[in-house]
Parts: sequence; C-alpha cells; structure tokens
Amino acid sequence: MTASPLPRLTVPLPHKPLAPCAGHAVVPVQAVGPPPLGPEAEVAWYRWLLGHHGAFCAWRLLSAALGRGDLAEAAALHDTYSALLLYSGSCRPEVYASVIRPRMAARHSAMSGTWARDHRHAAALLAGARPASGSALKEAVKFNRLVHMTVAARLVPSGGSLLRDAGWDVHRTPTEDEQALLDDFFLVDRVPVCAHVFTASLQARVAALLADLAARPVRATYERDAVNHFQTDLPVHIGRLVLIAEEALADGVNA
Repeated sequence: MTASPLPRLTVPLPHKPLAPCAGHAVVPVQAVGPPPLGPEAEVAWYRWLLGHHGAFCAWRLLSAALGRGDLAEAAALHDTYSALLLYSGSCRPEVYASVIRPRMAARHSAMSGTWARDHRHAAALLAGARPASGSALKEAVKFNRLVHMTVAARLVPSGGSLLRDAGWDVHRTPTEDEQALLDDFFLVDRVPVCAHVFTASLQARVAALLADLAARPVRATYERDAVNHFQTDLPVHIGRLVLIAEEALADGVNA
C-alpha cells in the first residue's frame, strides 16, 4: 500500500487553549491529497485516517461548546461525529479485517479508541453537562452510541475490539504513553496552534471529505433504518463542522 497522502494534524492537548494568532496572519496549511484512485484497500485507509482527523477536530469543538454551555451546538457536533464514524468505517468488513485492524494491532495489540484524549475530555465535560432527557443533545448522544455500535457490528461481526480480545479491562484509564501512541497512529501532533491555523486545517480536511463523498458516496448498508437514513446526509453533517469553526473564529471564541 502506498503512503497516505494526508499531512499530519497539529492540535494542542485537549485541556490547552489555542495559541494567540499574531496579527491574524494566515499560516499556510499543508494541502490534503485527493482521494486515492487505486485499490479498495488504499481508499479504506485514506478514509480511516481522514475521518478520524475530522473527529479530532469535532471533539475539540465539542469540548468548547460544552465548556460554554452551548448544548445545541454540542448536539450538532455529536451528529457530525456520527457522520464521521460512518465515513471512516465505510469499507467492507473483509477490508477492515485485512487492512485496518492488522495495522492497529501491529502498533499495539490492545489499541482502542478509548485512548483518544480529546474524546475522553469531551466525555468528561458531557457528564458534567447532564443534558435533559429528550433534549437534542441527549438524543444526539444516544444516536451516536447507536452508530458506533452499528458500525462496529458490521466491521467485526464476530469477536470484539482489540482491547477486549487482548483481555484488557475496558474501563481502565489509558496511560500517557497509550494516548500518545494513538495520536501518532492517526498522524496527530500535539503542538501550540492558533485558531486561524486550526480552522484552516479543518477546512482542508472537510474539503477533502466532501470531495471524496461527492465522487464516491458511502453505500454501506446497516440493519438499522435510522442509521441508513442518516447516512444519506453525510455531506450536510460533515460540512457543518466548517461552519461551526468559522463562526467560533469570527466571534473570537477559543476552541
């Protein structure tokens, strides 16, 4: 398989604010390569990385929304994350089993998405927000869990996650090394970044996501009608990510 055309994503640690932007200067952001035209395995790997880059950005914005009590925006961002899960996991189960899962296992036999720092940070803030039953945020969170379980069941119809199969406690807190390993696996560097650079990086990735979806719409089929229906609007949910980031930049809100 050829090397990924994706550049590394630079974001601060989730509890660190974005750095000040000196004179609002726009620093050039490395372009995201076009979707591969080659084998199915290359497309799957591209989508796995690009979709997760979008998720890292969505989690960052989600934490900011929860931090300032904007539960409506937090609900929209949960739907965006659900859309990114469907995009990331859109390959055939056979391709996931032969390409993506082995690459994760090669880095660590128990690699888990629960090691994602930004998701853990957002989840802690969500627990503190305590959205009301029936609210948009509560429903978006419930649907996100449904999407996650539905995608996992399709990609791994028998067996479990690497974490479970390795016999690890799924509730244990990941170490700093494990969280750093997951960052590196997904081509994420933790460095100071200003809001303009963060937004430009996000814009480049969303543009690539939308271009790929326009060329090759996701056509995975699930046993849940609600998930299949939601999947028809992936560009809408993913495109919203840029609007939220640009509004935050214009309002001077630090994500």
